[in-house]
Amino acid sequence: MKKRKLKSFVLPSLYVTIVGILFVSIAFLGATLQESEEYGNMAVSAMKDITVPVVSETPSTAVIVKPYLAENVSISKSFYDMKDDEKKQQQSLVYYENTYLQNSGVLYVSDEEFEIFAVTDGTVTKVSKDDILGNVVEITHNNNLKSVYYSLGEVYVKENDAISTSTVVGKSGDNALENEKNNCLLFEVYYNGVAMDPEDFYNMNLNDLQ
Repeated sequence: MKKRKLKSFVLPSLYVTIVGILFVSIAFLGATLQESEEYGNMAVSAMKDITVPVVSETPSTAVIVKPYLAENVSISKSFYDMKDDEKKQQQSLVYYENTYLQNSGVLYVSDEEFEIFAVTDGTVTKVSKDDILGNVVEITHNNNLKSVYYSLGEVYVKENDAISTSTVVGKSGDNALENEKNNCLLFEVYYNGVAMDPEDFYNMNLNDLQ
């Protein structure tokens, strides 16, 4: 039986076909890699089904209010500011056991009991009692902003409560500071851990304090 020989044109044709298939495969791979690079730093491959979450940074619509509505409330001691003149600094000192202390908030007083409101939306993160300043409520408004309410006679909130500007935190009470009235509220605001003047805080935009 005779062996058949491949004709001379068969092998070259086979080589051309193989090279053509390799060329098309390389071109397809290159197009796929280029498509994945079009997503920039996300490094998303067109060959994988990857879902990228969309984060919405909607500005806060909450407002800032004063911690009271009563009209007969006045300031007994203002916030102690190192930039103020000496006279105003002296008026911002609180007195306790023969010692003058720099006031890190504003001390509000009244001849009558008054309700105390949250100054803006947030979560109650602490309820405690201080030997000098009485009942204390701390509210966290965001990662950088907190407000603290001292000298409460009654407390109407508890830890982890979600509150708003319409939430009554408690009622005014007394403290151990000398020469103060029986209805007080010592109110402090902390931004990035630093005390700020509450009277300035009321006029600020909450979106600037995120």
